[in-house]
Amino acid sequence: MTPGERPSVPAFQRDLDPLLLLPVRLFVACLLADMCWCEDVAVRGALRLGERSFAQHVESLRAAGYLVTRVEGRRTKLRLTALGLDRLAEHVTALQTVARTAAELVAAQRADLLPPKRPEP
Repeated sequence: MTPGERPSVPAFQRDLDPLLLLPVRLFVACLLADMCWCEDVAVRGALRLGERSFAQHVESLRAAGYLVTRVEGRRTKLRLTALGLDRLAEHVTALQTVARTAAELVAAQRADLLPPKRPEP
């Protein structure tokens, strides 16, 4: 590789979203994937999270433009944005590729550990 050349990064690795690598944020996005407004207490309850921890994750997703919030009286509602849905879909597809590749690597390694089959007499 020449000094100015950058190493090639597999597409699935580029599509993994660092913000969605944390399972909590991934699950929040998944729960909002229908892009409908949902009360934050419902999402928080589904994930069994404390208020402070949940608020920090929501703020990270909001700051990145992945979800929007609105206050209606004393209730806060959340909705995934088009950007959030796009990034979620790309991330999940990349995770599927990672999992498939990992399974193939494990299967290949296990196959190397098995003794060769002897032909039956």
